[in-house]
Amino acid sequence: MSFWKGKEVLVTGAHGFTGSHLCRELIHQGANVRAFVKNGGMIGNLKDIKNKLTIFSGDITDITSLFTAMEGVDYAFNPAAIVPVVEARQSPQSCYQVNIMGAFNVAYAAMKSGVKKMLHISTCHVYGNQQNVEIPIKETVPPSTVDVYSASKNAAEICLRPLVDQGFEIVFTRAFAMYGPGQREQYFIPRVISQLLRGQAPKLGNRHPTRDYCYIEDIVKGYLLALEKGKPGEIYHLSSQNEIVIGDLYSLIAKLCGREDLKAEWNINSRTQEINRLAGDSAKARKEFDWAPTVSLEDGLKRTIDWWKNHPELWQEEQEVVGQTL
Repeated sequence: MSFWKGKEVLVTGAHGFTGSHLCRELIHQGANVRAFVKNGGMIGNLKDIKNKLTIFSGDITDITSLFTAMEGVDYAFNPAAIVPVVEARQSPQSCYQVNIMGAFNVAYAAMKSGVKKMLHISTCHVYGNQQNVEIPIKETVPPSTVDVYSASKNAAEICLRPLVDQGFEIVFTRAFAMYGPGQREQYFIPRVISQLLRGQAPKLGNRHPTRDYCYIEDIVKGYLLALEKGKPGEIYHLSSQNEIVIGDLYSLIAKLCGREDLKAEWNINSRTQEINRLAGDSAKARKEFDWAPTVSLEDGLKRTIDWWKNHPELWQEEQEVVGQTL
């Protein structure tokens, strides 16, 4: 029987890419899921499971709404954040308010409400550009933030540490690049797919950085295992441990879309504060709670492309996307 069967579980940012997939997997494993959705937030990502959720509307910057949602909760997941790097850079005050103070509010409300354990979802971006560090990166490597987003996520981890010292059980994860159905077009893989399906030659940034991509279903299963079996105060990487050059990733997507005739337009100067290499060592998670990705990059891309093909309303007319997409 699943550990999660019958558990009362809260997911913040439940209407987002990560949050919606978390809700879906928790329901699959028998949990009673409370979806904490930002006031005015679109819940299209939850439409297939809406009737299986208890939806709470609020804001993680408003701790009173969190206390209402936390009553009677056993476990809490906190993926809520301002995530797109460009959005964070354009609104630094909001980024810090949501990603730092909001994260603290979630943890504090959970602790005071008697929640047994919480997972705080951080990011590989805290590592920035590492000098003379072995790749893939281990959890012991000190952060080296490069922008507002990475600084806010690192600060959130620091601000939650005192609650761990007070005895509240918080586990930390830093997932590397993720992708899959429902991800917004601001991200590299969905942006490329949508443009290729429209028959456009994608306009992209630097083709030379590397990333470590993992399919979203594998990531959320890792989140569940991390909260169930992870040690309080510990950081766990979730990654494929397979590094790929962005230019090569584009070529693979174009091949799978059957549009190798469309050549991307690369602009190395289109984005500042670039992180050149991001690939993670996830041996700790694999050893401590027997997690490992099951979906290969090619299979995951095929699933993601099929999802986009089945949602033509999202790509038949080009959506306005502000900022760089890598």
